[in-house]
Amino acid sequence: MHLLRRWIASVVLLALGACGGGDLVLPNEGQPAQVEGISGDSQTGTILEPLADSLVVKVTDRFGNPVPGIEISWSSADGGDVRPASSVTGVNGMAATQLVLGSQPGSYRTTAVAPSLPEDAVAFTTTAVAAKLALTTEPPSTASSGVPLDPQPVVQLQDPSGTPLAREGVTVSVQIASGPGSLTGTTSRATDADGNVAFTDLAIAGAPGARTLIFAASGYAPATSTPISIGVGAPSVVAVAAGAGQTAPAGTAVPVRPAVIVRDAGGTPVASVAVTFAVTGGGGSVTGGAATTGTDGIATVGSWTLGSSPGPNTLQATVAGDGVSGNPATISATATAGPASADKSSVSASPGTIAASQGATTSTITVVVRDSRNNPLAGQSVSLAATGAGMTLTQPGPTNAAGTTTGTLSATATGPHVITAVTGGVTLGSATVTVTPGAPSAARTSVTVPNGTVEMPTEVLIALQDEFGNPLADSKGQIAVSVSGANTVGSAGIDDLGGGSYRAVYTPTTAGIDQVSVTVAGQPVVGSPFASTVAAGAADPNHTTADVPKEVALFNATENPVHITVRTADKRGNPVGHGGSQVVITVNRDRDVVAVPTVTDVGDGTYTATWTVQSTANNYRVHITLNGTEIKDSPFSVKVTLF
Repeated sequence: MHLLRRWIASVVLLALGACGGGDLVLPNEGQPAQVEGISGDSQTGTILEPLADSLVVKVTDRFGNPVPGIEISWSSADGGDVRPASSVTGVNGMAATQLVLGSQPGSYRTTAVAPSLPEDAVAFTTTAVAAKLALTTEPPSTASSGVPLDPQPVVQLQDPSGTPLAREGVTVSVQIASGPGSLTGTTSRATDADGNVAFTDLAIAGAPGARTLIFAASGYAPATSTPISIGVGAPSVVAVAAGAGQTAPAGTAVPVRPAVIVRDAGGTPVASVAVTFAVTGGGGSVTGGAATTGTDGIATVGSWTLGSSPGPNTLQATVAGDGVSGNPATISATATAGPASADKSSVSASPGTIAASQGATTSTITVVVRDSRNNPLAGQSVSLAATGAGMTLTQPGPTNAAGTTTGTLSATATGPHVITAVTGGVTLGSATVTVTPGAPSAARTSVTVPNGTVEMPTEVLIALQDEFGNPLADSKGQIAVSVSGANTVGSAGIDDLGGGSYRAVYTPTTAGIDQVSVTVAGQPVVGSPFASTVAAGAADPNHTTADVPKEVALFNATENPVHITVRTADKRGNPVGHGGSQVVITVNRDRDVVAVPTVTDVGDGTYTATWTVQSTANNYRVHITLNGTEIKDSPFSVKVTLF
């Protein structure tokens, strides 16, 4: 039973829908829910004058549908006047009013309120200025792209009532207010003594269509021109559009048909312009030489066959009419002979050997290009490639009438450089240039100076290089080494180790610090003079000394033992300055060893020991050995007395 009732209710609803169900009103539909501003906000106008555009609001229900018949109350809080102060929305849900600005410049606020929606007040802000700009001469209604407007606009300063204001020096600027393109000419000018500005060279460049201009000055309400319809201008510029710079065998047609494009002063392509193509160089012929530009402004020749001789060919496209920039347009092509032959072509280098440089010394690479019949090929583009590092390779230009062209090679890296020439994918041959080191460079030469040891050779190693770091062989005469400081060597001999490596050897005799000066070609190398710390040689018994007292008192000996100090020196008498030697001290009475004092290695080349005397004797003998050999003056005699 319940299912039956539901089915009956569904049928009734469907019937109502079929019989005018569109009149069914849903809850809140058609009831005002929102007020929003549509247009008129942020305008600038003249005091005491109505704004150019009305203030417009729209009332919609919660579904976004316009709601007609809703009263809107308008009010201005800053001295302006709304006319009318109350308006009613139309079928589009919109209501409008006109704001007349007050007598004071500044900001004016206008509010629109629907009494049924007081929380949805809409605010409009307007700026009032004390004067305005007015166009006393409007620009033309039609103009050509890039062509100066005729007449040129004239602007006047006026008060709110339209009375001219005689104010000199007010800068008035103009720009495009609507539509694309660019405005050329002088777009800012100052008013004359009568408050007028006459523009003289304004032009609008761009695609066809309507434009308006807006004129503005600080503190004045702007003026907007009536629409200007821009059309395609007269031919102004012709340029090559296709087919330039081609190469084809002599007597054949170029693969891309040459074409030019004609534009007006604004850059818009111009249709239906007559263009004449004619051969002007190299011989040859054209078909379809009388052409007309299409809607894209392009005119294309039927075909262009190059002359029968290799060389340059030219074709000119001439536009009918005066004052066309780039007219006539010249299109160039190159007619070539047969393909290059590696067997008949040649590559050579002169000189074959050059010094390393960054272009100061060069080898000229000469390339002669011939076809298989030994005919020289003029106008051939030749590229050079070379092996090796540090190269500067100047590419040759096109071959001359003799099929010859030249490039140059310089390099900072030594060794052989193989130069290969290629044209049109054909390898013509190769030549070799050998680069030798440049002049010796003190700045790039490196020196290794070790610390030395007395009586041991000190080896100074020199890596002689040119300014690019290339090793310089067979040049020991460019190197000078001298030593000063602890040791003096006026001029050390130089040994050539080969491959740019050299050696100077000297043997120091005195410990201390040597200053090793190294010059290359008379110039000191970086870091010269170099310090070499010379250490003493091995400790030598014949030059080692000891401090041993000659007499001691027995009764003082227990409190004041005998102190012995040994000072080692090398065979040149230089203090050794370091420990490590074996020093042994023995005290003998007659032939008996009575004491072997403990020796302390101080570490600086000195050794110390103490000996406490136990009994008197006429004489004790103190033996001191260095590494198994008695030192100078050993044994030492020590006399012991009672007191």
